[in-house]
Amino acid sequence: MEEKKWEDYINEVLSFVKFKYDHKTIRRELAEHMEDLREDLMAEGMDEAAAEYLSVAYMGDAAEIGKALNEEHSPLFGWIWRITRALVILMIVVNFMPLFHLVGGMAGGLFQKYEPQSESAEVWHMELDREYQVYDDTLILEDIYYYEDGTLTVVYRTKYNPFAKSIHWSSMISLGLFTEEGDKLPKGGGGFKNGGYNGIGWQSQKGVSREVKWLEIYYSDLTVTVDLETGEVTDNAET
Repeated sequence: MEEKKWEDYINEVLSFVKFKYDHKTIRRELAEHMEDLREDLMAEGMDEAAAEYLSVAYMGDAAEIGKALNEEHSPLFGWIWRITRALVILMIVVNFMPLFHLVGGMAGGLFQKYEPQSESAEVWHMELDREYQVYDDTLILEDIYYYEDGTLTVVYRTKYNPFAKSIHWSSMISLGLFTEEGDKLPKGGGGFKNGGYNGIGWQSQKGVSREVKWLEIYYSDLTVTVDLETGEVTDNAET
């Protein structure tokens, strides 16, 4: 397996990123991108070992990527971004615009409804009803749906304070599915997220067999683990 090459590559990229606060999220996104590359190559008929090797090569020079990410995630850039946003918000307040902006953003999430992500019959439905505070975001995990064709979908909502002081990193979740032996299913699916301050979204995984044991839901630094047999939910949120 070439997973150590992935780890070495990611570590080299991160060695150039001085803003340690973003390392965990960058690490996850790079790994997911390499997984996607590997799956695309294997779909074209390449064997797994070669696909894993080339998925690193196709990422490009680690130093160049690391330096580019360092500029994007530098502390100086972060502070400039925060100050600029504060000034923009102040201008909006002066011109009486936040009422329209906030109402429009909230209304989008309130009126948007979940659309079933499969035409096949629903096999089971699990209510999560879990709420988490992730920096200045509120993440509400609502439901899990599983369909006959192997589609599994997680429905969620996010609430974001536009006047918050922290940088808004991401508003979409990602999924990881594992067998009882701990093997992770290849990624495959898609999602939707309403962009309002009170938004609804869903993320789906295709080709999920009924033998899958655990589901992991990722949102920034938060990881929520769901036992799909017992319905038990655990997380790494600080209490």
